[in-house]
Amino acid sequence: AWRIQPGELRSAYRPLVILQPPPGRSFSVSSTKQPSAGRVRVALECLCSREQLLGQMCFLHASGGQLPRDPRWYLLDTLCTVSCLDVEKVSSWVQTLVALAWLLLPHSLHCQLTALPCSKSCKFQLTGTSGLHISLEMALAVQQSSSGACLSLE
Repeated sequence: AWRIQPGELRSAYRPLVILQPPPGRSFSVSSTKQPSAGRVRVALECLCSREQLLGQMCFLHASGGQLPRDPRWYLLDTLCTVSCLDVEKVSSWVQTLVALAWLLLPHSLHCQLTALPCSKSCKFQLTGTSGLHISLEMALAVQQSSSGACLSLE
């Protein structure tokens, strides 16, 4: 329960953040229902037709039978368990990125951003010196390449 003091401004926001796979990957979900943890698969996709035009390597049909080295693989290892997105890892990673990016903004001198514990989304409290209080919960979703439909990770 929040108590609003005279001169305080309170707001709550819940934006949807749609995650997109890196080049050479796609997200797939085994059903059209809300995915639970471990149900969003990160799959390799063929880039052979775009390889010459965009200068990208095809990870699915790599020459010599070995996958090319790509620094984005580290990110996938960080965010996945086996070959599926780990919702808690993704949430923690996004929360860390937002907190670090906040420190680079001019508003960070006048407002404090506090990351709040949450396992399936990213929650923040923004408190300003002028009595401003904002609650922010970023809902995470993925977009299926086949249908274009967005599915929440919650």
